[in-house]
Amino acid sequence: MKIHLLEFPRNPYLQNQQKKIKVHFVAVGSAPILKKSKFIMSSNDQFARAIEFVRKLLKRGVSAGNNVSSTSLFLYVNSAFVPSPDERIGDLFDCFGVRGELVLHYSLQEAWG
Repeated sequence: MKIHLLEFPRNPYLQNQQKKIKVHFVAVGSAPILKKSKFIMSSNDQFARAIEFVRKLLKRGVSAGNNVSSTSLFLYVNSAFVPSPDERIGDLFDCFGVRGELVLHYSLQEAWG
């Protein structure tokens, strides 16, 4: 009797890794509004990738000087907290997703504690 690997059920953890997450970026305070605010990210992406992505969209790269105000960017989940940069987007969506999307608020100054 031969058993093929294709007959075994797939690991749900591996299927979750391939999932795409809709991320909605919302401007707070004096932050510029993005022309397109909803994007698709992989559930495996880390929160740091979302920070880099918004920083790139807003053209807020690291400057040559030590001017922190020109490079500051804060991202919050559901206008409540800042997750660790190594947190997975899929895990944040599973815990804090709203109506099929993960809402991330961004600001140029600290907005919430």
